[in-house]
Amino acid sequence: MRKRMLFVGAVLGALVIALIGRLAYIQFWGHDDLSRAAAAQQMIALEGANTRGLIYDRNNTPLVGNNQEYIFIIREKNFDGETKRALNLMGARELKNTGSDYKVFASKRYDKELGQQLIRNSSAYIIEAGRRYGQQQKAVHILGYVNPQDASGATGIELMCDNQLSLLNKRIFTTADVRGNIMQGRGLVVSTAMDQDAYVKKGVVTTLDAGLQGAVEDILRGSGKNGAIVVLKSDTGEIVASASTPVFDPNRVSEYMNSDKNELVNKVTQGTYPPGSVFKIVLAAAAMEQGISPDKTFVCKGYETINGKQIKCKTGGEQGHGTITLRDALAQSCNSAFIQLGQELGAETIIGTAEKMGLGQIPIRDYPGQKTGNLMTAQQSQGAAIANLSIGQGETLATPLQIARMTNIIANGGVDSGVHILLEDGDKTEETVISPAAAEAVRQMMEKTMTEGSGKSLTAGVAMAGKTGSAESNIGGRETVHGWMTGFVPAQDPEYTITVFVESGESGSQSAGPLFAQVAQYLSDSKSFERSLDF
Repeated sequence: MRKRMLFVGAVLGALVIALIGRLAYIQFWGHDDLSRAAAAQQMIALEGANTRGLIYDRNNTPLVGNNQEYIFIIREKNFDGETKRALNLMGARELKNTGSDYKVFASKRYDKELGQQLIRNSSAYIIEAGRRYGQQQKAVHILGYVNPQDASGATGIELMCDNQLSLLNKRIFTTADVRGNIMQGRGLVVSTAMDQDAYVKKGVVTTLDAGLQGAVEDILRGSGKNGAIVVLKSDTGEIVASASTPVFDPNRVSEYMNSDKNELVNKVTQGTYPPGSVFKIVLAAAAMEQGISPDKTFVCKGYETINGKQIKCKTGGEQGHGTITLRDALAQSCNSAFIQLGQELGAETIIGTAEKMGLGQIPIRDYPGQKTGNLMTAQQSQGAAIANLSIGQGETLATPLQIARMTNIIANGGVDSGVHILLEDGDKTEETVISPAAAEAVRQMMEKTMTEGSGKSLTAGVAMAGKTGSAESNIGGRETVHGWMTGFVPAQDPEYTITVFVESGESGSQSAGPLFAQVAQYLSDSKSFERSLDF
C-alpha cells in the first residue's frame, strides 16, 4: 500500500510539475506564438483589399490603392433573400473568403437605409476599406496584378517589385470569438498587419506619368483597335506611358484565364510582330555608319527580283519611284531601294546594327514576362531572304518596346540610355551605339518622312519625325497586315519617343499614324516639353 501511495504521489507530482511548466510556457515563452496562432484562427480574409505597398507615378500620384469601397461581413446563417436583395440594390459583389463561416461582399456605393437594414436584420458588419485596383484601372498591363490566393505579385511591376510591396501578413483580418462570432466593440476594427514592422510605407515610384498614361489609354481605346502605344523620355529612356488593348479588370483576373482574346497579354512587352518598314531605320543607320551618303541613288521600277523571287514596292505603284535617293527612299518607304541597300550592306552588318540598337534583347532589366523577339541569322538571310531582312519581314520579330528603344537611340543622338520603368533605377547606363553624325542623318530622314513622305498627312501642334510601317503577318492561319508608326517629338530637339502598333491595322500611315499624331498633340497641348517649342 505504501509503495502504491508513493507511486500515485509521484505521478501526481509529475503532472503538477508538467502543468506548472505548461502554464509558465504559455505565460512567458510561448505567448507570442500562441497569440499569433489564435489570431490566425480568427481571421476573415478579404480578397482584393489593399494589403501591399503603393505604386506611384513619377509625380508621386498613387496608381493603386486609392480606391475606397464598403465591405459587408455577414454570418452565413443570417444570410437570406432580403439580405441578398439589399446587397444587390447597392451593387455589391461577393469576395472570396475561404475558411470562414462568413460571406463577404464589397460595393463602391453605400445606402444608409439599406445598411441599417442589414445591420438590424442580418447582424451585418459594415466597414470602409481600400481596394488595390479601380474598376477602370490605369496602366493595368504594365503594373500587372496580384495573386488572389496570397496577395503576392503575379505579373508586371507587382511581381518585379514584390519584395518591396509585400507585407509580412497579407490578410486583412477582424477578431472573432471561439464560436466564430465577430467580437462586439473589437470586431469593427480591420487591421492590415499584425506587427508594426510589417507595414511597407514607401512603396515603389515608377517613371509613368498618370496624366499622359490616361490620355494614351483613351487614344488607343478610342481607335476601336487592338494594339499598343508606348512613350519614352528621349534623354533617359524612361517609360512615361504604356498602353495595350484589349484591357482586363485586375479584380476579376480568373475570368480571363481561358479567354481567346489575350486580354492578359501586354502587347508592349510581350507581343512579337514583324516590324515591317520601321526596320528600315536600322538599315539607314547602318548605311550612315558605313559612310553611304543619304543622296546615294537607287532605281525603283515597282518591284525587285532576287533569285527569281519578286518583291513589290507597294508605295511606288506599277511604275515605281524611278531614280530615288536614300533620303527619299526612307521618306517614301521604298522597298526596292532598301532591298538594294540590304544587298550592298550584307546580312551581318544589318544584324549587327540591329543588335546594337536593342533588337533581339530584353529591354527592361528584371521586368518579368518580356519577349526577346527574333533576329534572322546570317545563314537565314542568304539568297532571296536578304530581301525579307531588309524590309523587316521573314523571321524578324520585335515588340513595340524594342522598336521604341531602337527609335530612341536615333532621337538621343546615337546614345542608348536603355529602357526604365522605376524612377530610382540604380542601373541606368548610357552607351553610344551609333555615331552622332549617323543618328543625325537618320533623324533628318525621319523628319522628311513627316513633311514630304508617308507621314505628310499627319499634323500636330509640334514638329514630328517618324517612320511608318505595314507588316505582313499570319494570325491563326489568316493573312493580315499590322500597322506601325514610330518616331519622336519635337523633330529637331527630341524629348519624347512614341511608338504605336495596331493589330491588323493595314497601312501604318492610316491606322497607327493618326494615333501617333494624337499623342504628339496631347504632349503639345499639355506643355509637356521642357525645352522650347519654337521651331
